[in-house]
Amino acid sequence: MKVGTPREFNDHLRSIGNVMSSDGSVAVWCIHRPGAQGCTAEIHCNYWRVAGDVEFKGKSGGVRDFLELGIWLSEPMLIEKVNLFLPQPMAKIEIEDCAPYFARVEIAQGIFNEPLTSNSRRGPQSVELIKDGTSFCRIHMFMKEQGKLDPRQLEVSENSDGTLLTITRHAIDEVCTNLVPGCPAYFRLRMYFDKKEPFVRTITPRDRYFQSGFEEVEYVDFRLNEARTLPIRVESLMRADGAGGQPVPLTRVAFLTAIPVLADLTLSSREPHKSRLLEHDFWNEYVPSGIPDGMMVYHWREDDLAGVEDFSAFVKLQTRRTGRQILQNYLIIAFAFGVLGNLAASAIEPWISSMLKAAAAAGN
Repeated sequence: MKVGTPREFNDHLRSIGNVMSSDGSVAVWCIHRPGAQGCTAEIHCNYWRVAGDVEFKGKSGGVRDFLELGIWLSEPMLIEKVNLFLPQPMAKIEIEDCAPYFARVEIAQGIFNEPLTSNSRRGPQSVELIKDGTSFCRIHMFMKEQGKLDPRQLEVSENSDGTLLTITRHAIDEVCTNLVPGCPAYFRLRMYFDKKEPFVRTITPRDRYFQSGFEEVEYVDFRLNEARTLPIRVESLMRADGAGGQPVPLTRVAFLTAIPVLADLTLSSREPHKSRLLEHDFWNEYVPSGIPDGMMVYHWREDDLAGVEDFSAFVKLQTRRTGRQILQNYLIIAFAFGVLGNLAASAIEPWISSMLKAAAAAGN
């Protein structure tokens, strides 16, 4: 794995400026209740590049990449609402609540990397995580209405050709019901996107059909709260919400991406915090379609007690693409060229022969 210096990285960005896009810009901001202050938040962003393995068919079909956003609130009783902006229209996004997965203690321990126990609660529904006999955090479980997440708890609306999600005061009040003072609350949502991925750009060589295997380049471009790449309306909404109530500082932003092990990480905008091979049997149940055998996890994060204003992660991947279909296409094209060559040779052979005879006669 090669990680460029900041200067090398900036030079590389300029060289591929025509490929880059601001589609990967996400915004998350939390607002205190009127007159309240003192809460901090952490944002956990996980991008699963499940569809990066073109040979993987999945256990239920429909293999799709997805993004998960987790919001950790240190003092949830002080929070009025949490807003999330995603760079795709409502019609192209499917939203799922991740809270039910945390009822399995191994999932909770794997995500937080802590020795935890897990208890499901009713009235209102949530998952309580315990560490060393004390409350670690409470995970809110969104209510459903006609198969969709209850709009009283999660408002979804169009905004600037994207989607604005709002975790409402109603949802926050529910997760705070009988909450132990000082216990954090956690919300985690999963978003599936359509085939036009907002965070991934793929570059394939133009001569790929003439090769039995080729190198494909992918760019994972994720940006959080980066004002210059967010729509003006979203940036204005963030400022307006900040004027109406005390903004909540983001003391940690963590970005994790899971990619097929065959993909080489050749460039990163920042040094990874850690990386590891994903345990297939363990995480295969966490994803409805399952995951390919062999996936690597790369983890970046930024901490600042004064607040992280924005965060970006740019990752360049290179994957050797080959397989039965690619080889079959190559052989068909090679065969077609062979046939065309033979036909062309047969067509011009009489003409060449006559030319040679004419030249020989002229020489005599």
